[in-house]
Amino acid sequence: MRLRTVLSLAAAGVVGAAGLVVAPLTFAAQAPGNACADVEVIGARGTTERPGLGILLTPLAQQLTRELPQSIRTTAVDYPANFNYTASVRQGVTALAGDVQRTAAACKNTRFVLMGYSQGADVVGDALTSQSALPAALQDRVAAVLLFGDPTFTRNEPFNVTDGTRSGVFPRGAGRLNTFAGRTQSFCNRNDQFCQGGTSLAAHLDYAKFADDATAFVGKQLG
Repeated sequence: MRLRTVLSLAAAGVVGAAGLVVAPLTFAAQAPGNACADVEVIGARGTTERPGLGILLTPLAQQLTRELPQSIRTTAVDYPANFNYTASVRQGVTALAGDVQRTAAACKNTRFVLMGYSQGADVVGDALTSQSALPAALQDRVAAVLLFGDPTFTRNEPFNVTDGTRSGVFPRGAGRLNTFAGRTQSFCNRNDQFCQGGTSLAAHLDYAKFADDATAFVGKQLG
C-alpha cells in the first residue's frame, strides 16, 4: 500500500490543496497561549500543503473552536508533508508526539483531538500505533481522532454509508487503529485516488462536506 501510494502521489503531482493560502492559526475562542486549554486540537496537513493546518483542517479547527463549549488550543504538526513520503511521515510522527508530550507534561487535564488529512492521516495513524511515539498513558488522553482521505484506509473493512452515491465514513474496528475504534472516524470518499485506490483526485479534495459530522463526533467524544 505504501509503495503504491508514493507512486500515485508522484504521478498526480498534487495531493490536498497545494498552493492555496491557509488562514492563520488565531481563533477567537481559543485559550490564551499561556493557559492550559481543556482540549488541544492537533492537525497534520496533506502532501504539498503550506505549513499550518491546511485548507481542510483550518476551517474544521475553527468550527470546533466556535461550536464546542470547551476551551481549545490548536496546533499544526510541523513536518515536511512532501513527496519523500516515508521520511516525511516519520518526521510527522516525531513532531506530533512531541506536541502531545509537551502539552501533556505542562497541562495534566488537557485532552487531545488528533486530525489528519491525506499524508497527515497517515502521520496520525502511525503515531497512535507506535508505543515509542505515544505511550499508553498519553494515548488514554486522546479523546477523538479524525482522518480524511487516509492512504491506509482498507477498502474491505465495513463502513456506514452516509452518501450512497459517493462517500462513506466508518469507525475503525479491525485495522491498525483497533485500540482507538470507539474514538475514531475515518472519512474516505468513494473512488478517492488515495484512500480507495480509485481514479478521482477530485474525490480526494472533497472532504469539507463532512465538517458538521466531524464536529458532532468530537463533541460527543468530549462529553
